[in-house]
Amino acid sequence: MHSDTPFSRPVRLAALTVAGVILWRLAILAFASPNLSFDEAQYWAWAQTFQLGYYSKPPMVAWAIAGTTALCGDGEGCVKLSSVLAHLVTAGLLFLLGRDLWNARVGAWAMVAWVTLPAVSLSSMLISTDPFLLACWAGALWCLVRGRAQPEKISRWWLGFGLFLGLGLLSKYAMAFFLASLAVWLIWDREARPLWKSRGLWAGIGLGLAVYAPNLVWNALNGFVSYEHTKDNANLGGTLFHPDKMAEFVGGQFAVFGPILMVALVMALVAGFRSRPGSAPRLLVSFAAPVFLVMTLESLLSRANANWTAPAFVAGLLLAVAWLAERRTAWLWASLALHLAAMGGLYHFETVRPLLGERAAKLDPMRRVRGWEMVGERLSAILAAHPGARLLGDERKILASLVYYVRPHPFDFAKWNPEGRVRDHYDQTSSLAVGEPLMIYATQNPEPPQDVIRRFDRAEHIDTIRDHIDLGARGRPLLVWRLTGFKGY
Repeated sequence: MHSDTPFSRPVRLAALTVAGVILWRLAILAFASPNLSFDEAQYWAWAQTFQLGYYSKPPMVAWAIAGTTALCGDGEGCVKLSSVLAHLVTAGLLFLLGRDLWNARVGAWAMVAWVTLPAVSLSSMLISTDPFLLACWAGALWCLVRGRAQPEKISRWWLGFGLFLGLGLLSKYAMAFFLASLAVWLIWDREARPLWKSRGLWAGIGLGLAVYAPNLVWNALNGFVSYEHTKDNANLGGTLFHPDKMAEFVGGQFAVFGPILMVALVMALVAGFRSRPGSAPRLLVSFAAPVFLVMTLESLLSRANANWTAPAFVAGLLLAVAWLAERRTAWLWASLALHLAAMGGLYHFETVRPLLGERAAKLDPMRRVRGWEMVGERLSAILAAHPGARLLGDERKILASLVYYVRPHPFDFAKWNPEGRVRDHYDQTSSLAVGEPLMIYATQNPEPPQDVIRRFDRAEHIDTIRDHIDLGARGRPLLVWRLTGFKGY
């Protein structure tokens, strides 16, 4: 570890830059927040009831939304707020990691690089499980770095390691990759192998599993539904060779991590594989390379979203920044300028829209979510004109957005589910009883849904809502039907 002046000029400049970016994001959330996507709306719905687990994810994202909305209401900006704050925590932890593994200058660059990463710029405008996972991953890694100096002592660092590990598992099950990466490091680096016998390490792992245990119990009581969903996401049941998908996935890494930093990361990983035992690069390679390799293989065998490598970004960013800081700082400045420009285009797309011409609608990063507040207003009026009617939907995506954007929120919704299968939160939490007198059915099915209509005494198409389509959003019009007298599935 190297010491450095904690308030040196690079650190002060980095802190001011990070503060400026965070204030920029908070201002957008306060005054011009993007609409919620259907996943975000679903997480908000989860947050209406405190549970130790939810259908497809562990509970942290719902708990975070419950906390911020309790402070400032259910507006989109408040729903998304904890994402910005979690990324700020990650940036601070990366500064500490960079300082302890190299010096404060590397830590300062890592902090700035993190908050301006293209993936983080986008993620900060969304609420998802990733920001909390990444903060916990960075925290666990920092505590591991500090705790290894006293392996036999159950110090606050090992307790912190365990706490971050457990909270990470409560954020996203991908935190299990941390333990796999830890094993890779302990096997590969002979200087780290004595930690296998460390009282502190095993106490931390035990604490982490204890913190996570309530979600395990919840899953056991609910048919391990979250684990089943995670397994289904792997999608390894079909054709197992997709080189085109792998090429798309690899290309996506340059987009989410930034082209300059991604090239630097590749070079740093190569150098890290050759580094001496006990070195910082060897540690960080162990916590980056396994995730990249597994997800790249997943993209070849099935599919993988670009953000699935997110845990590798923590160690990977430090590797890339340190590699560039030791060689050409000019490339760090170039990367920062590129990422700030991309951030400006993302956050103020309407300003640059006229310059894009006919391509604007296709390039609009928020095209999927525009207009749903107007859809909600239209459907709110329809439900108000039919007192006592329940909202009925046949797709998770539609129901999630409508439950959020319709006022008052139709928490008594029903999901059309003739097979009786539980495939999502809405199947799990709603039911439809014989004799239901009045339903307002919203669907994107352009044809008369005969399988639905024939199970009611009377069905009438009463409206077609296309407000969101008219704004250039992707999707189909929403057809609204009035259904009376449910006869049963």
